[in-house]
Amino acid sequence: MLLEFLMFWTRETFSNIRRNRVMSLLAISTVTVGLFILGAFYLTLSNFRAAVKSETEKLDLAVILKKGITDQRRKELAKAARMPQVKQVEVVLQAQVLKQFSREMPQIPLDDFRDSKYNPFGDELRIKLHDPARDFLQVRDYFNSLKGKGVLEIRSPGENEVVQKLVEVNNFLAIAGFVALWVMGLAILLIIHNAIRLTIFARRREIRIMELVGATPWFIRIPFMLEGLVYGAMGAIVASLILGPLYATAARALSPWAKALLPLEHAAVMARCIGWMTLAGLGFGLLGAWFSLARTWNRAAQI
Repeated sequence: MLLEFLMFWTRETFSNIRRNRVMSLLAISTVTVGLFILGAFYLTLSNFRAAVKSETEKLDLAVILKKGITDQRRKELAKAARMPQVKQVEVVLQAQVLKQFSREMPQIPLDDFRDSKYNPFGDELRIKLHDPARDFLQVRDYFNSLKGKGVLEIRSPGENEVVQKLVEVNNFLAIAGFVALWVMGLAILLIIHNAIRLTIFARRREIRIMELVGATPWFIRIPFMLEGLVYGAMGAIVASLILGPLYATAARALSPWAKALLPLEHAAVMARCIGWMTLAGLGFGLLGAWFSLARTWNRAAQI
């Protein structure tokens, strides 16, 4: 019995699509364009976040303390550094800083600076963040506000203009991607709504006959819901077939800037992107069909 129902619903679904070829093609095309744009945003945002994370994790955020700072004040600043965004705080005394510098620059004689009185370096707080791409600017600005209160300066990759621009572009893309999701999602929903609405009006006599012979409302509505899912699935498949080769070509480009901007492995990020596009397509298709049935069903039955 269930198999017969499935065969009937499948047959009715594709019959609806064939009867409204132009509107069905428009619906699939709109879903394809919308999901292509959303997929492109996802790939761009994922790669930019990976690039920003790679750049900002190259160096620790180092808070250089004033020379002669008291132990009490050093402890207070170390305690203040243990905020939720911070993964690890390491206190490095000036003698250790000098020793590290001498290892890095062995050609410079530093014997005269062994005495703390002549040591040119101050104590440092070495800070690692949970999410450098998201929290780096906020934590750096916080310690900049403490200059003159035991903090001398902040040394960080954020002084690098490229990293700072990447962080700003990453934040902009996150907002743009959210806006694109709403705009393209609304366009997809409206097109699918209109396509299924036309199908319901075209088959209103058949729907009325099925109701008269005892068919339940949901039994009649399921083909229309499946129609929305088909539009979403077809749009996701076509968008993936277009976006996949384009991204693979860009990822294989030999230019250094292309490799720097697309650090993620092609197969892994593309698989995630296709998965999200498929879920989005099915979700938009189902919502569009439900919205159309909710607004059109009773009106069509009265005509």
